[in-house]
Amino acid sequence: MTGVDLPRWREHHAAAVTASEELKTALAGLGIQERHYRGIRPAMTSTGRPYVYLGIMSAAAVESITTALQHALAGPNRPESRATDITSPDATAAER
Repeated sequence: MTGVDLPRWREHHAAAVTASEELKTALAGLGIQERHYRGIRPAMTSTGRPYVYLGIMSAAAVESITTALQHALAGPNRPESRATDITSPDATAAER
């Protein structure tokens, strides 16, 4: 553990744990099977920066997650054609 004291490391590790659990909860809420995201876990750099490790995912898992996200973004009252691609250069900052 280089570059960060223990209390700060614990705080940042807790943030990584929380973020990874929230992502898992969100994916479960979209109906994604746990087997598609079981590799998600908290991660820390040697300097104490919190990250979420997504691991390697099969193409089928990514397709499943992408489809669920697209349906969720479209919403029940929003036509599929109006869903905004958040990576689109035409999307406004509010839409991203």
